[in-house]
Amino acid sequence: MDIIPATPAPEFKEVTGWANSKPLSIKGLKGKVVVLDCWTYTCIFCLRTIPIMRRLQQKYDKHGLQVVQAHSAEYHFATDHANIKRALARYSVTEPVAFDTANKTWEAYGNMYWPKHILVDHNGFVRYEHAGYGGIEDFEEIVVELLEEAGKKPAGEKEQNNPHDEIYDTYGMHFYGMAPEICIGYSRLRRFGNNQTLKPDAPNIVIDHGSHDVNVVYLRGKWIWQREGVQYSPGGKEQNPAAVIMNYNAAKRVHCIIGTSDGRPGKVEIKIDGNYLTKEQLGRDAKLEGNGVSIATIDWPFIHNLAKTTKPETHEIEIIPRSDNFVFYTFVFG
Repeated sequence: MDIIPATPAPEFKEVTGWANSKPLSIKGLKGKVVVLDCWTYTCIFCLRTIPIMRRLQQKYDKHGLQVVQAHSAEYHFATDHANIKRALARYSVTEPVAFDTANKTWEAYGNMYWPKHILVDHNGFVRYEHAGYGGIEDFEEIVVELLEEAGKKPAGEKEQNNPHDEIYDTYGMHFYGMAPEICIGYSRLRRFGNNQTLKPDAPNIVIDHGSHDVNVVYLRGKWIWQREGVQYSPGGKEQNPAAVIMNYNAAKRVHCIIGTSDGRPGKVEIKIDGNYLTKEQLGRDAKLEGNGVSIATIDWPFIHNLAKTTKPETHEIEIIPRSDNFVFYTFVFG
């Protein structure tokens, strides 16, 4: 937690909607201690912070704490109110959420990444900020300090551990040496592992020669390389089915940010080391069909948990489109 010179907290800017609350303002929250959680539902570190924000609100609500979660957008689909609301339901977010779809509140607080937490005192001044993921121990002591400044007397033991939550079970935790997150749109990725140059925003028939370096993304088949991801383009003449492939060095959880191009449901097959997943390897968002094929159904774009193991392992994962509208954005690990 970084202490910073006290400055007046900027007002929420260009918020396009609210969930779990009537519209709020910094001015209207004066008298309360505010934790502003700048997050986005496609950031795995942001998801891991949700249970911490929930616990702080539950514990210190009666003493004048208010958590406000300003949801900004890393991908265009995360500006859609319907998608944000589905994320709030999936992750059981009950605190007030501002829809910062143009990222203007995010920018007003000098943000360049997710998550970031800003602590505002009861006089409306920014006092502390915390960049990146942190445990409850990184927040609670400062929250109590600011509440005591406001004349409150929160009592009780400090939390020793993060609250238990399904989010941690599903998405896992970061560990040293884990496979990196890789976004494959051309705004972030310079090239794929395939030995060919792809044209942006145009169909490309991509040849996969079968030898894959570790922690590099490969394509097979016909794809349109877009700013934020790749869209499957039916009609390729590949011998093996089209796929997005990554040989990752270490992970206990494999997630993919995937969606569809038209908002209609989509479907993918999932293989690990050339085989369909076993029942034990299925992530929360994957299932086995009657013929033993491991699949995921895509109803909206978010971080799908596709595969899991009990300890860090090295594998090659293939994501194979089974609907013409499939879009792949990012590999994420835990």
